[in-house]
Amino acid sequence: MVLIRKIKSGRRSIVWRYNGEAQYLDGPQLVVVWPCINRIQPLTLHHANDMQYLEVRYADGKTEIQPGPAALFDDPLKISYIQTKDLIKLDANEILVLYTQADESEKQDLHSVRQIVKGPTLYAPKPNEWIHEFTWHGEDGAHKTHIVPGAKKFQKLRLIPDQFYYNITDVRTADDALITVKLMIFFELMNVETMLNNTRDPIADFINAICADVIAFASVRKYETFLENANQLNQLETYPQLLARAETVGYRINKVVFRGYQATEKLQLMNDNAIEKRTKLRLEDEAERQLQILEDLKLEKRFERSQKERKMQLEQMLHKLDMDKQQHAGRLQAKEAENQLEHEHQQLLHESEIKFYEKLRELGTDITQVMVAQQRNPDKLIQIVNDNEHKTSKTTPTVQFVDNL
Repeated sequence: MVLIRKIKSGRRSIVWRYNGEAQYLDGPQLVVVWPCINRIQPLTLHHANDMQYLEVRYADGKTEIQPGPAALFDDPLKISYIQTKDLIKLDANEILVLYTQADESEKQDLHSVRQIVKGPTLYAPKPNEWIHEFTWHGEDGAHKTHIVPGAKKFQKLRLIPDQFYYNITDVRTADDALITVKLMIFFELMNVETMLNNTRDPIADFINAICADVIAFASVRKYETFLENANQLNQLETYPQLLARAETVGYRINKVVFRGYQATEKLQLMNDNAIEKRTKLRLEDEAERQLQILEDLKLEKRFERSQKERKMQLEQMLHKLDMDKQQHAGRLQAKEAENQLEHEHQQLLHESEIKFYEKLRELGTDITQVMVAQQRNPDKLIQIVNDNEHKTSKTTPTVQFVDNL
């Protein structure tokens, strides 16, 4: 029975003869097939676009990478398989860790060279390269705080800051209280080479170190003291082992957030009752303190008011004293003026008396007789004076009378 097969344009087939020979046939054409003599096998055409590449494994063991766009037919005589793969896309914050096998002349030492490819870029691995695959602790998918080994597998390493949640269970305080401490750790990769050389799983290192720090923190504190000092779990100084280990593996711990704690139901009930009592006492204390502050304020205001009243009274007394002083000074001035006038008056009288006695002496009058007469009978003094004046001068009659000299 003779069969006629059609090979379409752009296609390729291989014809196997009965003696094992093979012949490649490209379309378009018709091929006569004798079932007992030859057999025709269509060859698959593999395509790769601009974002893909072809990985070709030859029968002799060699591997070839053909970046797209490319197209290649299967070749049973030379090629073991052909795979179309996507180019590795790297963002600006991602890197790829590659290992390159040594050249043919250096294969006896089995030496490989590590290479880091930074994004953004599209990359197709070379035949003598293989990509480092990271296997880290990660979330199990059921709960974000449940970290299990090997849950996170990837090839592209992110350089941006990252974080993870973790609950540290069975943390024992100094008084044997068991609690669970809930944390959130923020970290950032600083040195890729240091990380690759010093750890296979930095998340596991962080978990072990932070567990040691939290256990050390709680072991020296009683339950009540732990609750009072829990805010210190937000400070990086509380985690020396975590910081040291992070630096060793090329990371930096940016922040650790204390998200709270969880105790057993019985312990939590006791703690809630204690908190309720403390809150009640604190409220009562605050109310009493406010009352005392109010009383102190009233007392202070009364004291200030009394001070103001005393000050006003003192000012009034000082004003009154000042007015009395001014009045007294006025009276003294008036008295002094009166005394001055009296003195001047007496002075004038004295001068008049002197002039009078001098006039008598000039007239030849016995002054002693005048003074005795003045003391005994002042009215007789006029006659004595007139007589003496008449004796001394008849032409100048003089009448003088001085009363009460």
